[in-house]
Amino acid sequence: MHIAIKTSLKDITPYQQGQGEIEGVAEPIKLSSNELPYPPSPAAVAAFHATEVDLARYPDGNQTALRQAIAKLHSIPQANIFAGNGSEEAIGLVIRSMLTQGNNMIVSQNSFMMAEIYARSIGVDVIKCAETDHRVDIDNMLAAVNEHTRMVYICSPNNPTGTYTNIDELKRLEASLDEHIILLVDAAYAEFVTQSDYDSGLKSLFKPDGRVVVTRTFSKAYGLAALRIGWAAAPNPVIEAVSRLRTPFNTNSAALNAATAALLDQDYLNQTVTKVNTTRNQFSDQLQALGLTLVPSEANFVLITFAAGGQQAQSLNQALQQAGILGRPVSGDSNEFRISIGTEEEMTYTIQVIKLWVEQTFSENN
Repeated sequence: MHIAIKTSLKDITPYQQGQGEIEGVAEPIKLSSNELPYPPSPAAVAAFHATEVDLARYPDGNQTALRQAIAKLHSIPQANIFAGNGSEEAIGLVIRSMLTQGNNMIVSQNSFMMAEIYARSIGVDVIKCAETDHRVDIDNMLAAVNEHTRMVYICSPNNPTGTYTNIDELKRLEASLDEHIILLVDAAYAEFVTQSDYDSGLKSLFKPDGRVVVTRTFSKAYGLAALRIGWAAAPNPVIEAVSRLRTPFNTNSAALNAATAALLDQDYLNQTVTKVNTTRNQFSDQLQALGLTLVPSEANFVLITFAAGGQQAQSLNQALQQAGILGRPVSGDSNEFRISIGTEEEMTYTIQVIKLWVEQTFSENN
């Protein structure tokens, strides 16, 4: 008997998550998955534990309390919100419900790989557009649009670069697309952005009768990665299509309860984000003082870039792992290295290791 894998999956490489273990190291410092280094809101923790009294009951398939809280915070209609098993599932539901074989989806050179995987798995062509200075190039994306394009997918801030697309550029992109093309904005890192010209699209572009979809997550700034909970704001036709595909209970009660409580505790969120951003900025300054080149980041990670064709990213990775630290070399031959922002103590130790590596590596090359 021979059971064949379907054609649209044959050329897809499985998503590679950030490494979580180092052989021989009991508790490595994990800076590989852009996780929050601090616990979530105490209110979220309490809501999580309170779920135990309802473990015999199905979760609220309508996700009512969470959708109400999101609608109030962001001033968008509750009817245009749905939650998912992380924003990853929300992205997948939108792609799978709105695209079909023969369509294409435009993405930037750097973006969340699962969006590409979802599209290609249903026979959708994915067109990648080159970036300029590690930033999404709107002109390149618009130039790639053709008669088969049904979706443009953009991450802002982007991963692994940490750069963002300002609202004027996002508006220009949306206004230049034919009316049948969906613009999907993945804003997983939105809470960390401090620039005044940033908008994920929720304020300036989203309309119930429009074509802009915005996805957000509780995995990053809210610190609920283990619960896998995210959401999307989507126009009416997308909501209708997703409702035909979404499973009845795609989000669990513990996640829904904790996310709702976390969302209502904006003071805690703001305090945590400030701590992460302060540490990120200090760490960035220290890296640059060592002569390393960084991409300016508005997320909870930084990207170190080295000259193309070299092996410095892999060398740095080895040095960090020997010291019990996990970062993430960027896939391919880009010679770039991404480091998530941990606690102040973790980053102090990390910069000490990197400083020693810089001294050893670049003195050897002189």
